[in-house]
Amino acid sequence: MSADAIAYLSELGSELERRGFIVGLNTSQGHPPLLEVVNAVAPVMRDAILTGADDEGRLCFWFPWRAPIGPVTDIGAAADRVERVLAEAGRRTGSPTASVARGGAAFRPIP
Repeated sequence: MSADAIAYLSELGSELERRGFIVGLNTSQGHPPLLEVVNAVAPVMRDAILTGADDEGRLCFWFPWRAPIGPVTDIGAAADRVERVLAEAGRRTGSPTASVARGGAAFRPIP
């Protein structure tokens, strides 16, 4: 599942990057992979995203406090939810074209 989790987290990271977030994929030995997400405009707005099975056994994205984000098969909806949670005041959420323009965000692996 780790390779699948990394692939799904990478895909979500790419979508969040398009929406102006700074993201990093953490694949440290001995820990589950996680995606670190930072709002580039309001860096205090940050969180980590994990993957895990829900009660029905479906692989889903989760916030660390065990709040479900959504199934890994719906990247757009998951990105919408993360964006709403980490949005700064006045941000229009829901799609790359609706987001306030951002610059300098980069998806990068974290060693």
